[in-house]
Amino acid sequence: MDTWRGHFPITHFVRHALVRKQGQVGMNGLSRAEHVLFTACQFWAAVARRDLSRYLASECTRRLVVAFEAYSEIGAVRTASALRVVIAQCPDEPSPAWLLQNIPEMEGRLLDTEDPIDHLVAQFASAHFTDRSTENQRVRVKTGL
Repeated sequence: MDTWRGHFPITHFVRHALVRKQGQVGMNGLSRAEHVLFTACQFWAAVARRDLSRYLASECTRRLVVAFEAYSEIGAVRTASALRVVIAQCPDEPSPAWLLQNIPEMEGRLLDTEDPIDHLVAQFASAHFTDRSTENQRVRVKTGL
């Protein structure tokens, strides 16, 4: 049985910050970059806990597609490729039997990818949120705020 090493501290921080923000403002209140990070973190946490069937639940195909897009955007090309294969094999409305049969293999395949997910999440968060705080500081300096 695989054991999960847990998130890097920055990824853990990002995930919890986004969960809190999403709880306060809803999904529509998150920026595009925040959506990408939220999806990547939530999906990966479900994979790592071997709880992907509950995460996917009744929105299996949509959540797989959104996860594929998120991992593509953060640069997790092997994970995105593995998800593309799963999406191609996934029925439009997967039955509980299909999920029980296919989810454990999917979780194993995703955990075995060579993508450093936590590193990529941290890198994406750093690139997108450092720029915003730097830009806000520039605006404050220029306007005297």
